[in-house]
Amino acid sequence: MEAVKQIPVVTMMLDVICQTTGMGFAAVARVTQDRWLACSVRDEVQFGLEEGGELKIETTICNEIRDSRKPVIIDNVSEAPLYKNHHTPKMYGLQSYISFPIILKNGEFFGTLCAIDSKPAQVNNSKVIGMFTMFAELLAFHLQSLDLLERSYKTNMELGNQNRVLASANFELDNFVYTASHDLKSPVSNIEGLLDELSETIAKGQIDRIEVNQIVQLMKSSVKRFNTTISDLTAIVELEKASLSKDPEEIDFFDVVEAAKMDLHKLIVESNAKIKVVSADRLLVGLSKKNLKSVIQNLLSNAIKYRSPDRKLEVTVRMEEVEGRTHLTVEDNGLGIPSDKQDKVFTMFKRFHDHVEGSGLGLYIVKRIVDAVKGQIQVRSTLDRGTSFLIIF
Repeated sequence: MEAVKQIPVVTMMLDVICQTTGMGFAAVARVTQDRWLACSVRDEVQFGLEEGGELKIETTICNEIRDSRKPVIIDNVSEAPLYKNHHTPKMYGLQSYISFPIILKNGEFFGTLCAIDSKPAQVNNSKVIGMFTMFAELLAFHLQSLDLLERSYKTNMELGNQNRVLASANFELDNFVYTASHDLKSPVSNIEGLLDELSETIAKGQIDRIEVNQIVQLMKSSVKRFNTTISDLTAIVELEKASLSKDPEEIDFFDVVEAAKMDLHKLIVESNAKIKVVSADRLLVGLSKKNLKSVIQNLLSNAIKYRSPDRKLEVTVRMEEVEGRTHLTVEDNGLGIPSDKQDKVFTMFKRFHDHVEGSGLGLYIVKRIVDAVKGQIQVRSTLDRGTSFLIIF
């Protein structure tokens, strides 16, 4: 109906039809398998059907025109062998009737251009038939053009969105390559420096085992940092490759948390962390099992790394449903994050405490996973009191 409204000549067409035929009602109707909808109406005889009004499809002759795709023209129902006993003229009190199919250029049947009256009318002649033929073709042309314009607009909007996504992806890729290479240079440079120092020590002839052992330990630390960064970068690449269009799977929340804790078992034992899991429901939908585990594991690891030395670490992992969406909260009583740094916690390679090892990619990975399912992630933190991450999906 909206498409017909956008055609400025429709009102004039219906006026001309009524004036030329002497009939009191004319309309453009959208006709489908189960609906007859008046898109535009000219009613001079109070037929009672307004724009947007509907008739039961089975009570109309247009129902037959849709299947035959041929016009129906009746000067006088009482003199028309095929229609004098037809249910439509009887139901609506019609004596004259004309209706032409509106067929789009792609072959799709849109509806009909029709006129009716309770009195006989001279419509079965070349003048009226030519006028209806021309008007029906003109309507089909306009409707097809509007459809093409709408599809073109949607295509342009989609292309625009894709271009913005691509531009963003290219920017992130450039940033990824730059920051990754920069972060990887540090441990490699450290190893090179330590190897030089070790070579000098060996060249002296008298090997100081304590000094050598210190150098080896520092080299191991650099290699560990290098491996951690490589591992996290691999995780990001795998995340980018993962299919995000799969149907959501039903996941046992408690099982996933336990799996994440098992992977962090050594850290949990060493830190003597107390981890509490709270949820009224076991099952959730919205993230893949692998991604949910990655989210929880990264947030738990983050809490353990940045725990306070002044108190026992306590972490609460809570899941609840709020207004039809899943809220996942991971809250700790650790060191906290300065208020002026909280908007940067999800940046690649960003760390705010230098006394712990890490690549600075964990929270970035969490943010990418949440963004992929069009979710939200929020952080609330107070220095020396703790941090809370809320994920909504």
